Amino acid sequence: MTEIISTLKKLIEVRFKLLKSEIADEISSLIARLGVLVLMVLTASFILLFGSISLAFYFSEVYGSSSVGFLLLTGIYLLLFFLLYLLKNTASFQRMLKNTLSRYVFLFKDKKD
Repeated sequence: MTEIISTLKKLIEVRFKLLKSEIADEISSLIARLGVLVLMVLTASFILLFGSISLAFYFSEVYGSSSVGFLLLTGIYLLLFFLLYLLKNTASFQRMLKNTLSRYVFLFKDKKD
């Protein structure tokens, strides 16, 4: 009887360690994907920043005034902001955004054999 109890204790202990290991793997994988996502957002922000400055200077050259170039770019961003503000409550926009983000974050699901 004690041998059965001992075996059951060992079985539960091994199962607990296995479960703990699987949870640690899932968490580390999720953190790694989120880290890459943060780096992608940071890189995209720099691209947007320097691209915006370049576009504003281009508009300045075309219109002959630096203030007009920067104001034109500001107007474009305000228009984009207003458009996104109007779309924020639409179900299709929210569903598309949710699907895109969840597809990336949970992209690398391990396949169990």
